[in-house]
Amino acid sequence: MELTESLIAHFQEKGEIPPIPLAGMIKAAQNDALEFVQFIIQDNYLDRDTAGELLASQINCTYVNLSKTLFQDKMVSLLPGEIALRYHAIPIYRLGNAVTVGMIDPNNAKIVALLESLLMCTISPVFCFRDEIDSAIKVNYQSAQNVGDLATSFDLKIFQSGQLSDSSLVKLLDSKPLVDLSDSIILLALKERASDIHIEPKKNEVVIRFRIDGVLSDRLFLPVEMGMPLASRYKITAEMDITERRKPQDGKISFALPLKTLDLRVSCLPVVHGEKIVMRILGSLYTSSILNLDKLDFSPEVLKPLKSALKHPQGILFVTGPTGSGKSTSLYAALNFINTRDINIITIEDPVEYDVQSLNQVMVNNKVGRGFQEVLRSVLRQDPDAILVGEIRDTETARIAAQAALTGHLVLTTLHTNDAIQATTRLLEMGVERFIVAPALIGVLGQRLVRRLCEYCKADYQPEPDELRLYFYWKEGIPIPTFYKSTGCDHCGKTGYSGRVGIHEFLKVTPQIREAILRGRDNNEIMSIALQQGFHNLRYDGFKKALRGLTSLEEVVRATATLEDE
Repeated sequence: MELTESLIAHFQEKGEIPPIPLAGMIKAAQNDALEFVQFIIQDNYLDRDTAGELLASQINCTYVNLSKTLFQDKMVSLLPGEIALRYHAIPIYRLGNAVTVGMIDPNNAKIVALLESLLMCTISPVFCFRDEIDSAIKVNYQSAQNVGDLATSFDLKIFQSGQLSDSSLVKLLDSKPLVDLSDSIILLALKERASDIHIEPKKNEVVIRFRIDGVLSDRLFLPVEMGMPLASRYKITAEMDITERRKPQDGKISFALPLKTLDLRVSCLPVVHGEKIVMRILGSLYTSSILNLDKLDFSPEVLKPLKSALKHPQGILFVTGPTGSGKSTSLYAALNFINTRDINIITIEDPVEYDVQSLNQVMVNNKVGRGFQEVLRSVLRQDPDAILVGEIRDTETARIAAQAALTGHLVLTTLHTNDAIQATTRLLEMGVERFIVAPALIGVLGQRLVRRLCEYCKADYQPEPDELRLYFYWKEGIPIPTFYKSTGCDHCGKTGYSGRVGIHEFLKVTPQIREAILRGRDNNEIMSIALQQGFHNLRYDGFKKALRGLTSLEEVVRATATLEDE
């Protein structure tokens, strides 16, 4: 696609791009409009969605962000993978009699006609960026059958105990069949939107399980002989010692795709029948690195005070919840909300979950004396306006963070507490003085993730009166509200759920709550004050989202059961 003067002017105005960087991008693009727009996205002058829509409007087409799109497997399978790669095109879904196909050049009549002849139907071409298409092809053409075929292609005799020396294993680890198998397992997990991959050696087989939407399920069963070479392949990629099979080890894999490089945190644990590998996928192929608070399903009564707190020039704001509750996603969306070119934002993380070029990101490394405490002290000498501390783990880090919040810095961080109220006293329990905590704290966001109902198969229903009385104030004569339940279909793998949605609570630290902290009031008294000021808990927000059809009543009750029992 040719880079024209009118296109340059259009993007310069929309992105407010200064002349000097604009000239550099034009020169580097070498008259390629797609390359030019990619530079604009990389330098954060425009986000991917805005840039894509702007470019598509110039060619009278629609932009579809493939990293946010659900593919219909049946449609993808209609076009052979080699053809999809050759023409940079991929079927997405069928609407009526037409199949929507993502292309880098949707106005190329010759390719459109060819695709229509191959798919034997009318196609509706939409514009997509090349890296989105190439990543989508690599991920969406994976299947459990493909992985199984790769596993059975090996000569299993060479893997049997006593017949494979360490030197032979090292040579095998870089062989194309084993590399393809290990990569295909990761790609299949990405296709199915898994957050974790478990590789578990059993007595007679190797079981591969994926955690999808918070639920762990069996996905693949490989020959038992594949356990050791597969574990070793992941270990060497994660820079672990493959000759050490008696001790637990940790490492990290950087998995490159055209759209982005994903990091996987890898844990290796010796078990009875070999080594169990667990890989946590950090970030997501399906989430833009620049997250938006307005697109994270925050309720208005949570979003408004949260944004208000983020506008404070100084103070500490906590995000609380258990592991895997989306705290990092919320923090990065918060950073995006305040991120402008006139402030200095530094993050301190272990590990860095989202790579954002406009931020200064530091990964801690305790082995070389670069822990949270040490890095935070150094960061305070780097003239920061806002600091993200991945997690408050000890008293000293908590004290430094709180003092930073009192000396002109906005500090965003996480705590492992059950709810927002408990965070008000957790720092005190860690040994930070009341006269520091009370004035430093500006707000606490508590959250959980619940499974999102599948849009294709969710069904509405009216609960029985007895069920309503369990969770609501309800009596005869009041209309029974409509809720939604899961049923299961091909789109959601018969589970009834697809993806997850956050439920939230936000505690705004008012002068009354600050006074209560100073006077040593307990959590119950602070909760009483908060409720009088309009605070609503996680279950309240969850029930509202159940009424909207985003999730089910059962999911909300499951996610908040322990909180209500306390």
